[in-house]
Amino acid sequence: MIRVVLLCWIILLGFSGCAVPNALSIAVMPDDYISKFGVNKCDQSYFENEIQKAKDNKDPIYTAINAASIARVCQEFALSNELLDIAEDKYKYDVDLESTGNKIARNLVGILLNDTFSDYDGNLYERIMVNLYKGLNFMSLNDFENARVEFNRALIRQDMAKEYFAPQIQAAKEELEKQKSDPNYKKNLKNTKLVYDEYSRLFKEFKTSENFINPYATYAASVFFYLDKDYKNSADKFREIAIANPKNKAISAINKRLQTRAKNVKSKGKKYIFLAYEDGLGTIKNEFAINIPYIISDGVATLSLSLPMLKKRDFSYKDISINGVKATQISNFDNIFATEFKIELPWIITKSILSGTIKSATSAVVADKFGGVASLATTFLLSATNKADIRVWQTLPKIASIAMVENKGSYTIKDSSGKIIASDKIDKSKDALIWLRSSNKDMVKSIIIQR
Repeated sequence: MIRVVLLCWIILLGFSGCAVPNALSIAVMPDDYISKFGVNKCDQSYFENEIQKAKDNKDPIYTAINAASIARVCQEFALSNELLDIAEDKYKYDVDLESTGNKIARNLVGILLNDTFSDYDGNLYERIMVNLYKGLNFMSLNDFENARVEFNRALIRQDMAKEYFAPQIQAAKEELEKQKSDPNYKKNLKNTKLVYDEYSRLFKEFKTSENFINPYATYAASVFFYLDKDYKNSADKFREIAIANPKNKAISAINKRLQTRAKNVKSKGKKYIFLAYEDGLGTIKNEFAINIPYIISDGVATLSLSLPMLKKRDFSYKDISINGVKATQISNFDNIFATEFKIELPWIITKSILSGTIKSATSAVVADKFGGVASLATTFLLSATNKADIRVWQTLPKIASIAMVENKGSYTIKDSSGKIIASDKIDKSKDALIWLRSSNKDMVKSIIIQR
């Protein structure tokens, strides 16, 4: 068995040799895209380089989604969508339709080396945001036909969330059943609990739920339908948000307006400004190391596990108002991220323990049989491959807030202290969507969409 593992390591490193430095560098540099997000100088050559990297399959999903966010705040909507198209194609064909053989190979790489040696395959909530941003980009390009397609896709992805998680949950359960056949399973439960206890403390910082939903995507779709004069569809979508938030007076007021408009589609009606405000930076992953004793066939080993741990980042303004109306929070991306992470956690831990036991056994055999240089080389390899995958879509917001006010020809957006964040005149003969992004108080970007 150990010889097989060593051979696999050699083969895997041989096939992925060129990708190893790239993969490991991604895992230890979580801020490489944040430094460019919101920078006023938007370099065309930078986007061309990122597009080429993604097309050359250099971690295409991770590269494309992060660079696409930068292109969007630079108002390079076509370039942003070109990048998001690459990511979505990879989701469709390389992830969703991945063959059984490729999935087995990917898991083998993850167990024998680590997940950073494979391309990033993203999270479900990120896929929903891909379609949401593509829809917003198409609206800015005045291509409402393609925008409709993207918002419908975002809503479909939300509906399919439970089905998407089912295979992952089942895989974790099946692996757990296999472990139960190990005579040391019950003894090791206590040691495994040390890991779960660390995560239990973590999840106290988040509000997780079994039902995966991102109301912000539903809101964006509802606003699109309204601006496209599909008032009934707009009202139907927003009603879902109102039902889920029966005590929120701001949401109830918006819902009442939309339902009234849906019943009077032929009348001219008032014109409105819709606000979509994305605040702060959402949760990312850090590496978390823990050593646990673990009983294997040859005795007790100390497993050095490297696992992903969630880390919250800061708000920007958090609370804002538009024309005197306070925006109401509709989505907490920290909680959405934590919900998905919690569902996937059993498999993450199981895979890490499997990896740790194999590497520990291999290291012991090499040291015993070969010693010297071979043992040193194995130790170096173990250290290099003992990494947690901490890749995420770095520029997603912490929270999203919304508002709806009558369009009187201008808007002023203020923070809770009364400081003006953004203001401008606006065509009062049209409905409008103002998309506002603030990752911190030095970075505020706004995009106006009217039709």
